[in-house]
Amino acid sequence: MVSHPGARILFLLTVLAAFLPGAFAGRVAALRFEQTGAVKLPEEQLRMLVKPRVGSEYNFADRDADIKRLYRSGYFSDVVLETERGSGDTITLIYKLRLKPRVNSVVLDGNVKFKTRELKKLVTVVPDAPLNDTALRESAQKIREFYRSKGYRSATVTPDYQSAGPDRVDVVFRISEHLRLRVDHVTFEGNKLFGNWKLKYAIATRYNPLSKFFDMGLLDREELSLDRARLRDLYHEEGYLDFKVDKLEVSQQPDDPEFVDLKFVLDEGAPYKTGQSKITGNTVFKTEEILPVLALRKDQTFRLSLEEQSRKAIVSMYETLGHADVTVRAIRTPDYETHTVGIEYQITEGRKYAIRDIVISGNLITKDKVIRRELAIQPGDPLDPQRVEASKNRLMGMGYFEKVNANAVNADAVDEKDVLINVEEKRFFSFKVGAGFSDYNSLAGMAEISNNNFDLFAPGKFFTGGGQRLRLQGMYGIERAGFNLDFTEPWLFDIPLRLDVSGYLNQLVYDNWTEERLGVRVGLTKKFFDDFTSATLGYKFERVWVKDMKWYASPALRQQETGQFVSHFSLLLERDTRDSMLEPTSGYYLSALGAMAPSIIGSTNSFYRVELKGSMYYPLFDKAIILMLGGRLGVVDGFGSSDGVPIFERYFLGGGDSLRGFPYRQVSPNDASGIPMGGSTMMLVTGEISHPIWNFIRGAVFSDIGNVWEKAYDFGSVNIGVGYGLRIKVPYLNAPIRVDLAYPILNNQDGVPSRLRVHFNMGFTW
Repeated sequence: MVSHPGARILFLLTVLAAFLPGAFAGRVAALRFEQTGAVKLPEEQLRMLVKPRVGSEYNFADRDADIKRLYRSGYFSDVVLETERGSGDTITLIYKLRLKPRVNSVVLDGNVKFKTRELKKLVTVVPDAPLNDTALRESAQKIREFYRSKGYRSATVTPDYQSAGPDRVDVVFRISEHLRLRVDHVTFEGNKLFGNWKLKYAIATRYNPLSKFFDMGLLDREELSLDRARLRDLYHEEGYLDFKVDKLEVSQQPDDPEFVDLKFVLDEGAPYKTGQSKITGNTVFKTEEILPVLALRKDQTFRLSLEEQSRKAIVSMYETLGHADVTVRAIRTPDYETHTVGIEYQITEGRKYAIRDIVISGNLITKDKVIRRELAIQPGDPLDPQRVEASKNRLMGMGYFEKVNANAVNADAVDEKDVLINVEEKRFFSFKVGAGFSDYNSLAGMAEISNNNFDLFAPGKFFTGGGQRLRLQGMYGIERAGFNLDFTEPWLFDIPLRLDVSGYLNQLVYDNWTEERLGVRVGLTKKFFDDFTSATLGYKFERVWVKDMKWYASPALRQQETGQFVSHFSLLLERDTRDSMLEPTSGYYLSALGAMAPSIIGSTNSFYRVELKGSMYYPLFDKAIILMLGGRLGVVDGFGSSDGVPIFERYFLGGGDSLRGFPYRQVSPNDASGIPMGGSTMMLVTGEISHPIWNFIRGAVFSDIGNVWEKAYDFGSVNIGVGYGLRIKVPYLNAPIRVDLAYPILNNQDGVPSRLRVHFNMGFTW
């Protein structure tokens, strides 16, 4: 009980000092540090760790912050702050500090794979300095990260210290490296539906012959958990809904403990049939309208992919009408006795939205109309997320932008939304230099200036922003030289009609003659049906000179040593669903070309051409294996009073870009002197299976079948080349390298010996 008046005042002052410290602030007269420990820290270092300065105003609210700051420095095991009042409003701050012991030595215990001196470079705890908890933790973490970077993901590092005398300790980092476990054999038990090979390549954890040299084929416990899910999805795809991995055994090999064998013990269960499908929550569409879009039907073996396809089909129906927030859940109700599973598609329709406005931002150079004309959405349309995403993909496909973001945001009305499209533009002007070396073009250098967002009618904006393309390219090499000027207007007259104009002067040096071409090409391309199908109407006019014919060439070939005009129209139909132009992994390409060059429009010789091309890409094992099948078939022939097809329009095969295993342009009918003179009919069929080797290196097994025949529509014996190649894409450089080793297992070409040949194509641009 506080009764004395003086005591009451002192008590009130104490309470106020605790709750209203700012009212009792004073001026700092002195800072005093009282250190307890073997070796004291310099006062200059301690003053840097506290906030108050002599002569400054001190607020008792800073007391806790100062104490915490000293603790966080890691040097002290105990911190007490006391104050002493002086004359007037001055105070002296007294810091009573208990120093941690000094470090006597730093020891690493348990490291075998890496030397102590290498690991000590990561340690910031040093002898003869106070023990610092922060440095101790950071050093241990750096050692852990080092081990993980070397592939030792299970390594543990435990920091510890032990007494080494009065106020001194030895710091010990106890390391349990564990072995860098590599996967060797992967086996399965209890599997009847799938073979071991199928299951092994359905998971990510498996043997890799390069594991000794690279971080490949290592055991990863987290990846093993994902492998269980991969196996489950594989069996669910076949209707085995009761499937489970009963046990996963990981055993180290006794003769080499860095290798482990994996054994998956499986319980497959039995397949389920789909029972009755049920639709709930639907008001916009009748159940009878939704059921036909389901890919998973009654009495069909359950498939996980078909269930997801059905769910997405329902979502798509609603999104097309503007129900952007629709959700569909597939709820399974399995009957374990009859092995049937009923599926209920629970629909939450959400609100229907229309697009009020489309707001475009970020286009500092590109005209607004260039962006809007590519969009698959317009104001007033239903807000369809699929069409918003398609618009985003179209804009990215233009090649003008680094990033494109498209988001729907609330508008003033509850049933409307605005679509905000923000773009980040690329640099449109580019200058490239490069070089290439191949078995069919020898060595050549290239320089190119281009503007991928050109505007022919905007000199005030440095001819940029109109969505056109302009490229000026020069090339010079041992067997090739040229100059090309290309212009593209993708929206001629502001309609989706592409105009391509090219002017060129090229020289090609072949083994037996040289060709020079000066000409111009014009093309009009229109898409129809969808974004994958197009038709191109083209016209080409050029002057072609054939020079430097070998002196021993036959008279028929020597007659070609002259200048001729070529003037022809062409129609090209194309369908291209490939996922990439440069490195396709799925999809197909089909084309049909018809061209005619009658003398009535300026050609020296009248001829026509018909060509069919196709290629198909099929991925296996999550695109690890890519199967490619392709073919070309072409016929060129003269008509009317023509002297025949000029030599520069005939077909030749051979080399790395066509029939591998045979020399470049050597697959062809020969003249009387043995010189390939080209043919009127060509066929080439290619099959290739590519697979990963390491990181940016892939391998490919291939076979090419083809030949060139002298007369039009005249087919005969074929040539076959088989081989193996490497596809290398050097990181950070646009430097693809392609090397093929091929052998002609069937050789019907006169004058070409059967031997192993190397075909190569490598180059870079900068």
